[in-house]
Amino acid sequence: MADAMWALIGVVVGAGITGLVNWIQQSRQFAHDREMFTLKNKSADMVKAILAEMLNHRRYVERSFEALKKSVGGYSDEAIRQFLHEIGARRTERDDGAEEWWYLISRQQERVPRARPGRTEELPLFEGDEQRSEVQVERQAPEDQRD
Repeated sequence: MADAMWALIGVVVGAGITGLVNWIQQSRQFAHDREMFTLKNKSADMVKAILAEMLNHRRYVERSFEALKKSVGGYSDEAIRQFLHEIGARRTERDDGAEEWWYLISRQQERVPRARPGRTEELPLFEGDEQRSEVQVERQAPEDQRD
């Protein structure tokens, strides 16, 4: 009877040690997997941040795909397009259809007033600066020449 009891104690202690070792190994594996996931997604998050910063630039509502691609090298065109969609960008083309341009959906209203046939108008550099069209400049005459 005493031998059976020692055998039972040996089995329980062995199972406990085996369980503890497995738990330690699994927790280390989980920590490693989590770190690898974070590193993998950190790169993608950095690329998204760069693209969002470029598309949120004050003076440039739209950016060409080539300009965006140059700033985030190391990714395929399709991966960059996927990142652009994830940050809320929309694709558009110029009148000739030869070049791909992107803008943020949240800046749609800023794009509409600037659309003029043949060229894209530049935003003022500082708030309060006004862009005057060529027609407005021609109509204004110096005060000493007015009647």
